[in-house]
Formats: sequence, structure tokens, C-alpha cells
Amino acid sequence: QAEEGMVSLYAESIGFSYRNVPMLRDVSVRVESGKLTMLAGPNGSGKSTLLKLLSGFLTPECGTVFLDGRAPAAYPWRERGRRLAFLAQDFHFELEFTVRETVMLGRNPHLHAFAVPGASDRKAVQKALEDMELSDISERPVNRLSGGERQRTMLAAMLAQNAGTWLLDEPTSSLDVRHALRLAELLRERRRDRGILMATHDLALALRYADEVLLLKSGLPVAYGPPEEALSPGNLRRAYGCHAEVLHGDRSSSIGFFR
Repeated sequence: QAEEGMVSLYAESIGFSYRNVPMLRDVSVRVESGKLTMLAGPNGSGKSTLLKLLSGFLTPECGTVFLDGRAPAAYPWRERGRRLAFLAQDFHFELEFTVRETVMLGRNPHLHAFAVPGASDRKAVQKALEDMELSDISERPVNRLSGGERQRTMLAAMLAQNAGTWLLDEPTSSLDVRHALRLAELLRERRRDRGILMATHDLALALRYADEVLLLKSGLPVAYGPPEEALSPGNLRRAYGCHAEVLHGDRSSSIGFFR
């Protein structure tokens, strides 16, 4: 188990532009072992861009990104896959892999070239299928599943990968309420020995489950800290341009917007 508070991935004052249009400016974030951090903000605020910069798929124009002391892109792909898992917002299924075969792909960073998965790999895949409630459909082709089932399949592949840091881009977008809550509770549990950063539009989920929230607008940080502070009515108004009311109940929290 990683030491509490150990920083496995961090970005310091990074900036990025696309075709001379600024997408992110002066953004810093720390993905610490033991913390579930959530990214929030309106469409176009830079959440997906930030995750791609942190994963090494994009290179910042300024600032620094370090994964365990090195730039993410500096690692060979298998070693990076053992340290970092990135679940993108969009994924396509052109081959008729079954759910189980797709989840097994998450074990590739742990296998040598042409190696056959062993007992430990099969055990990790079975556990991931159970965690995402996919055991009953594990032999079905992924390209014949519903959107929510496909999303749970990719989440299971990430669980089977078992990397030290997880980056997730809106992983609950196609999930029903029960599975979204199940995922949030699983992330809270698994954060004990890894750092997790998750982009979301579900602010109530962030209020209830996040340890920290980074709130963005137009590529700039609005707030970064505990959810009850970052998602204050004033910060939400600055980010979304609407008045907001934050309601806390005994078992849940909610946010209402009004003009």
C-alpha cells in the first residue's frame, strides 16, 4: 500500500493551446495516493485536455507534468501502463471481442510480448467483472452491448490493469444511477492505495464522494480544494454563470441552479 499523501502524479502551472487557441492556462493539480479528486466545469472548460496532458498523450506548452518523478511520455508503454491508467471519454469497438477478452486487455502492461495470461491475470479479470457486475454477460461481444454495459466493460478493464494512478474522463456518463453510485463507492474504496482523478458533470456525486475538487472555466482554475469549499455557490456562479444553491441532507447532497 502506498504511503498516505504520496504524490504519484502532479501538474504544475501547465498551459496548452490548440491552433493558437488557449485551452488551459496556469493549471496545477496533485493526484495523491489516498485521495479521489474530481474535475468539474462546464463544457469546453478543459477537463479532457487536462487528463490527456496528465496521461502523456499531449505535451504541455508550459509548466511541468511528472508521474513518479518523470514525464509520463518518458516511460516505455508497458511500464507507463503499470503506473497509470487512462479511461478516455470515447472508445470504439470494431472487433468482436467478448466482454471477458476486452477486460483481459487491461492486463497487457503486466505481460511480456507474446506471453499467455496466467492464473493471476485471470483472477484479476474475474474480480473486475464481478466489481462491474458483468459476470453474467462476460461471453457476449462488446459491440452488441448497450452504452452503459460497454462503459462498465472499459471500467472493468481499467480495474484489471490495476495501475497506481487512475485518470477517468466522465466515467458515469452512460451509467444508470445505481451503477454510477456503485462506481463512486468503489473509487472511494480503491483510492486507499492509489491516486484517482475523475472528470464529471455530476456535481452531487462530487459533493458526496470527492476528497478534493478542481473547478475549471475556460481553461482557468476557479477553485481547488475540499468539495464543500470548491463547489460553493459563489464558485459555481463564476464557473457556470448561474446562481446555485447547495443542499446537504443526512445521506446525500444536491445542487440546484437557477437564473
